[in-house]
Amino acid sequence: MKTLIAALTIFFVSFHAQAMKITVVKNGKALIDLEGETAKVGDQFFAINEEGKKKGLLQIRQVKGSRAIAGIVKGNAAEGFVLEPRDESSTRGSHRSKDKAAWGLSAGYSMNKMTVKPASSSVDLSGTSYNLLGFYQMQLDKNISVKFSGGYQTLVASGTASSAICNGSTDCKVELSYLGVDALVRYSFVNSKTMEFWGGAGLGFLFAIGKTSNVLDTSKVTTNQTILGSLGVDYKLNKDHFIPFQFEYAMFPNNSTSSANQMIFSVGYGWNL
Repeated sequence: MKTLIAALTIFFVSFHAQAMKITVVKNGKALIDLEGETAKVGDQFFAINEEGKKKGLLQIRQVKGSRAIAGIVKGNAAEGFVLEPRDESSTRGSHRSKDKAAWGLSAGYSMNKMTVKPASSSVDLSGTSYNLLGFYQMQLDKNISVKFSGGYQTLVASGTASSAICNGSTDCKVELSYLGVDALVRYSFVNSKTMEFWGGAGLGFLFAIGKTSNVLDTSKVTTNQTILGSLGVDYKLNKDHFIPFQFEYAMFPNNSTSSANQMIFSVGYGWNL
């Protein structure tokens, strides 16, 4: 968990790391590293300094491979400045048309809590487990998308009861594995060239494939549903690849014998279609 938080912090701090950068300025011209982005002759860009202020306007004169030469139309520019398209709205539309669908893989770390009520008493359990998923997401309109995920999911928890209610023992445990699918409706509240921040809600369906417990009646564990709330950020490496970070809260509907919830932190790798 600490490693995931540290990675998130690094990516937030390096927000402009993958933006186009000015590497050399000489005689009213600037050499630009495109950093995986695209540009064509005639495109205009604002030169942005380290404080995020617009200092000049550049126009692309020549593009060759991963570099471009631009003329300084007005203002000034310096080595290390990043570029922002002058017509941001049309650029976002262009990027979005390329990002209508994406797929990828992710791995998750889950912190689990569960309350089980065997007989007339109850016992609180907790534990950690992991998930391995594939996902597919598609854009519905400017800010709304749907993300479908499926794969291997687990719920592992243990605890100590006040009496021997777990098959004659006070040490109680639950180990469940599932083939799971879920669907999230996502709303993007910030979408820049390098970051997309979003929140979402949805439902999950779990089909048990492995079950071990001395406190649950495992014959009754077949399928489960979950209610999902999620926050995430997609860090765009370039126009074709991104790294999705996601926090998800999954709540299992309560029943007469148990209740459970999971907090899941995941990271993955995605490809735009």
